[in-house]
Amino acid sequence: MVGEPGPLLHFLASLTLILAVAHALGALSDRVGFAPVVGELLTGLVLGPSILGAIAPAAVAALLPLDDGVAGLASLGLVLLVVLAGTEVDPSRIRGSLGPTVAVAAGATLVPFLGGVALGFALPTAYLPAPSQRLGLALFLGTALSISALPVAARVLVDLDVIDRAVGQLTLTVAVVVDAIGWITLTVVAELVRSGGVDTVAVLEIVALLAAFALVVLAVGRPVVDRLGALAARARSPVLSEFAVVLIVGFAVTAAGVGLGLVAVVGAFLAGLLVGPRSDAETERVLHLVTLGLFAPLFFATAGLEVDLTVLADPAAAAIAVAALVVAILGKVVGVALGAALTELTRAETACLAIGLNARGAMEIVVAAAGLALGVLTPLLYAVVVLVAIATSVMTPPLLRRAVERLPAESAY
Repeated sequence: MVGEPGPLLHFLASLTLILAVAHALGALSDRVGFAPVVGELLTGLVLGPSILGAIAPAAVAALLPLDDGVAGLASLGLVLLVVLAGTEVDPSRIRGSLGPTVAVAAGATLVPFLGGVALGFALPTAYLPAPSQRLGLALFLGTALSISALPVAARVLVDLDVIDRAVGQLTLTVAVVVDAIGWITLTVVAELVRSGGVDTVAVLEIVALLAAFALVVLAVGRPVVDRLGALAARARSPVLSEFAVVLIVGFAVTAAGVGLGLVAVVGAFLAGLLVGPRSDAETERVLHLVTLGLFAPLFFATAGLEVDLTVLADPAAAAIAVAALVVAILGKVVGVALGAALTELTRAETACLAIGLNARGAMEIVVAAAGLALGVLTPLLYAVVVLVAIATSVMTPPLLRRAVERLPAESAY
């Protein structure tokens, strides 16, 4: 890097600024009763075109586009946060809560999806990229509003220290199922938009691949992780440690999933399930510090860094944004309630699930970006979806905190 101070300077300056603002806003959010993740999510708006860009456009121009190194670290934030979530899940509880998981996930996915599709068909033609793309637009809105943000849910549950409780475990497992359905739906919808039709065989192949990948990873991965853990214990080296095993397994399984065409969160969560039972207290502490201190804030902060919400200043556009937010929130709440009605979940547990799964976070932004790239979403509708993602993520921590306080000391599902 000697002789090339430009790229290095831009990388370090961007990294310093984003981390400083993210941690400052995170601490402020925590102080006023929110979770730190709220401040981290708002960092992108503060440093992006929505606020700083309106005050000092030159500063935003200097910060964007993001350095590839910062973007890469942000991607690692997504992976490590989901690995961390996976380590907190008790596999025995997953087996014991299979019925509630399926019921709640079905309701939490289907109802908001139908609401988003209905909203897409109700939009005035003037807000469509083209009249012929209404179906694709409606399906993209349905997919975006039905998804839940596993990284946000995991971070909030960690911040509130309820991730080990029964309802926290169920929230994580349901979020994984909802996200998996969402990514399969996104793949199908994208294929429909590109080709004008859906190949049923291709859809079945995706589902089969997802199931096969999970089975192979959990079956083959356990003895491999056990051997790596034993090797690290014998080495007694600060280099080859349990934490190093967590990183290697996390990155390897995630890379394998991505290489097969699966979304990164699937492999990362499976990796967390593998390494969780072998992780000691020190490994868990280091994983929390590294993930929540460096990588996760970068991921959340950069998620909305290039979003310009000033396009929503138009009253008609603002009305569409409000309608989308209402459909998203009510769809998720009603869907969770309908699914929970088929189980023995209490009202307090159902409320926690409805609130925890309501956050969309950067996962919804990824769906919106795909729609924008395919020409199905206009910049205005992209901004609407981003607003829903940020608003629901900001609402979740304080509401979930109150809902958790109403749970009995030992809650079971």
